[in-house]
Amino acid sequence: MSNDNQTEAIGEVWFLLSEDEQPMGRIYRRDGEPSPQDGLRFAHGDDGQEVEIVSFRELSPTCMMRRFQIVVRVVG
Repeated sequence: MSNDNQTEAIGEVWFLLSEDEQPMGRIYRRDGEPSPQDGLRFAHGDDGQEVEIVSFRELSPTCMMRRFQIVVRVVG
């Protein structure tokens, strides 16, 4: 019997902040997905609003996960 269900490891967690330092939630990223970079745009939130990374810094890792604090700007 084979198991076709495979779990993908979470490799990173991004803690999102607005430019005025208000929390905007977090995103879990799977191993192999791109790490943050300035100018990267992605959809975020229930309404899928487009945001752009303004700046980021890596926090100390925990439980084998890389962690980032990321400042974003809403562009869409």
